[in-house]
Amino acid sequence: MKAEQIRVLEAVISAMKISNSDLEDWFKARKRGNFIPTDLPLVYCKGNEFFVENGLNLKRKEELWGIQLLSGVMVALMCGAGNNVLETTWEKVKEFAEKMTFNGKLGFLPSKDVLRGHSGNTERGKFLATVEVLKENEIEADGYRGCIWCSEEYGPGGAYCFNLENGYTGWGSKDDTNGNDRVALAF
Repeated sequence: MKAEQIRVLEAVISAMKISNSDLEDWFKARKRGNFIPTDLPLVYCKGNEFFVENGLNLKRKEELWGIQLLSGVMVALMCGAGNNVLETTWEKVKEFAEKMTFNGKLGFLPSKDVLRGHSGNTERGKFLATVEVLKENEIEADGYRGCIWCSEEYGPGGAYCFNLENGYTGWGSKDDTNGNDRVALAF
């Protein structure tokens, strides 16, 4: 490595406040080839518990469940049913969210305002880059698309939903299922 490259690397490490032990852990994981960093954290599921890592852990590939958005909301890798959710109705997704845990906290459906406040081109770019890493490693994942059920109810038979693609909030019948539904939850 050239002296200029070393100076630039040290400046980046310093600016990002990366500790020596974090750098060593990252280097060891990369050297083993079992961990690939991603732009957005990945969500792993074991039983009813979620775990988050800042990249693709190839040793836990079978446990990979989804991607964590900038807001902290966790979305499934694929739109539609699956990932322990048989139907994507509002009630079934809500039940799933409420039985899952992360760091000892129970899940819930995300708020439409939280989703709206964090969506945009920055998140879309990071999401697409993360999906690209997954696809390079033969893991199926949908791009930045899908409708997410929100915690707010529109009325007795309806609930709000958030469209990742365009950032709009609308509402739908709680009993509707759609191939474009994306299971998502927050903690």
